[in-house]
Amino acid sequence: MSSLEEWRRIALASLGLPDKRLLDVLKLVEQAPDRGQVRVVLDQIRPRLVRLRPPRPLTAQRLLFRPMEDLFDPTERYRARIGRLSRAIVQPCWSIVRATVDPSLMQRTEERVRVTDPLNQKDIFAIGLALWSAAAQQISDFLEKNNSIGRHRVGNDHVTVTEDVRQQLLNISDILSIAPEIETAKLNLPDRPIKSLSPVEIELVSTTVMRLAASSMRKVQTFILLLLARMARPGDLLQALGEMSLPCSNAERAELLGTIGSNALSALASETQILRQQQNDAADPSAGAQLVEQLVARLISLERSLYGSHDHKVADQVCSARREIANFVLDTVIVKADQDLFENLSPDAASEPTLEQMENAERSALSLRRCARVADAVGIRKDVEQKLSTICAELERRSVSDTPYDRAQSQSLMRSIRLIELIAGPDEAQRLLMARLGGL
Repeated sequence: MSSLEEWRRIALASLGLPDKRLLDVLKLVEQAPDRGQVRVVLDQIRPRLVRLRPPRPLTAQRLLFRPMEDLFDPTERYRARIGRLSRAIVQPCWSIVRATVDPSLMQRTEERVRVTDPLNQKDIFAIGLALWSAAAQQISDFLEKNNSIGRHRVGNDHVTVTEDVRQQLLNISDILSIAPEIETAKLNLPDRPIKSLSPVEIELVSTTVMRLAASSMRKVQTFILLLLARMARPGDLLQALGEMSLPCSNAERAELLGTIGSNALSALASETQILRQQQNDAADPSAGAQLVEQLVARLISLERSLYGSHDHKVADQVCSARREIANFVLDTVIVKADQDLFENLSPDAASEPTLEQMENAERSALSLRRCARVADAVGIRKDVEQKLSTICAELERRSVSDTPYDRAQSQSLMRSIRLIELIAGPDEAQRLLMARLGGL
């Protein structure tokens, strides 16, 4: 099969299949040699896959990059010098590893991953140990031998090395050198996003950090950056790190925390900026509000953990991250909140909204309420309150009726009261109800 149209037809037909059959189709598609055709199908069924979250087939390449999977950004979202990795680095890095790691080790690895259950974490860990160690050394050797910017031959391929590519390869080598510690932590800590760490889990992190610190503080930094990417409130981990008895001076500790916090703040601001660009025109208000809460939780935790820092750069980054999140709230939820809500309601009581339209209106109202709760944290309380006041005033206007016993008008009143309750709380809803009842 070679026609892209045929692949698209397969993808569209697959959407109507039960979950189990869809996953069977996915397994067959993954075996296709043409990755362009595979992407055509995956793009069509991706919304279902996001919900099902099937395990990806295990390959030697996926095994290699497993320890750093939480640091990868799509190429269009990647920003240099903040401790993240671009998806674009995967292929040149894999070319280096394929060409330089012992062929017998690569063959054994590929044979073992083919028969390993992708959900069996312990077996995957055992297979990866030799690959991660060898790859870390070979990437480091490649960078040492090819220390100039430009195009370098590796096996049958060529790798173009820029300053940023070099830095990413160095970061990957660092990560692979402590892959056993990273994967052990992932096995013993909660799944991402980690909402909190118990005292036992903090002790596990502390023990690992102390062991790595005895070798190199750079390894500590790499380990913590990986864990921060898995935290819902990364500042909690930074605070715990600040309380650990690290084998370094106070100045070195402050520099370590400042560097890690700076990278985390830059990543947060960059991620928010990209999300705002992606969500501006097609955002679901409830999805936008959920993202807002997650971003604000990360900001608050980082700000608290870095409170008192005398590093002006960190202070500026806190302000930058807060500004980006504020713009995200305003652009994706607040600016078009009234449009999102009222487009589901008739301008008068003449026509009753469908159940779906009312559910959409309620989702928009709840999104506003959720954004209002975090408005203070990002300095946009006045903007949010003004929008809420305008919407509530319009809902109240629509609830006014010269014929209070008319069924349609009564239902319109109940809808307004319900939406005001979601937006402004039960007290405001009760005030409106009492005002209308008092007018009878």
